Amino acid sequence: MSYFHERPGDDVGRATENSELRRAKARRIFEAFAGCPAARVVTTTLDRVIPEILVDMGALRGLVYSKDHGGTKRTYIHFMDDPPRLMCDPDGRQLYVLGGSYRVTQRGIEG
Repeated sequence: MSYFHERPGDDVGRATENSELRRAKARRIFEAFAGCPAARVVTTTLDRVIPEILVDMGALRGLVYSKDHGGTKRTYIHFMDDPPRLMCDPDGRQLYVLGGSYRVTQRGIEG
């Protein structure tokens, strides 16, 4: 198991109190969702800019993903009551999930 935290390229090496609080919050959400602490933390630089133009692919009615629980992979399926929109960039290379009324809790993805 792992989780990602981002380190913007223009802010490399500068950890602020606010970013430490966000990391702690991210760890708590991961632990509640996964039921265990992260085995590792991966630091990466992400492009956080949403393009001005997005292609609306439709309503994201459900989500299927797998997690490794101590060597045993489990697959989860979530159906969205108030579905977000699945969008992509004009090149079709990056997906975005926008809107909807869901949240991540210790019971999984709800909403």
